[in-house]
Amino acid sequence: MENQSRRIVRTKSHLKTAFIELIEEKGYSHVTVTDIVKRALYNRTTFYHYYIDKQHITEELQNEMVEAIKKTSMDKYQEGDQIQVSSMGPHSFELIYFIEQNKNYFNLLLKADTIPNMHHDLPNAIYQILDEQFEFVSDMPTMNTPAHKRYMAHGTSGLIVEWIKNGYDLTPEMLSKELINILQTMAKGFVVKKSDRKKENEW
Repeated sequence: MENQSRRIVRTKSHLKTAFIELIEEKGYSHVTVTDIVKRALYNRTTFYHYYIDKQHITEELQNEMVEAIKKTSMDKYQEGDQIQVSSMGPHSFELIYFIEQNKNYFNLLLKADTIPNMHHDLPNAIYQILDEQFEFVSDMPTMNTPAHKRYMAHGTSGLIVEWIKNGYDLTPEMLSKELINILQTMAKGFVVKKSDRKKENEW
């Protein structure tokens, strides 16, 4: 069973890699299932064993990347952690490193004919992290409001997209430091929220 599971993961990964390459080359709307299987060196039967159509593989790819963004952003933190912004370092934003490691996918943000709604995925994922996971310690009374967190999410996403447009001209460490400097102007620190289930158990 384990070998079969690995084979499934590998096959789907090959199909998605081919899909990303083709979007970069010819634009999303021009990529067909036939294109994908030819590039991945599979047949249409293999594709349809895992996916209904192009929309299906698109949705799975997007959902996987959004979940990876969230997981990568939270991997170094535990519920209840209290973090001082002044103590944060270049590896406090693991998301930056993840984006650089997956630049083939994130470069698609620069394409006019790209994955539908892809431009909303990054800011929405960052907003969900800020809203669900972080409570900021700040002299600004609006810091923890949805509006302010949405503003932070879009600002962070905008800086990342600009970094991508500039060909990743800064190292991840340098960009992380810039983000820390910006955060330091707004907050002293943050607390990683406890899950609702754990809160209920404390009562």
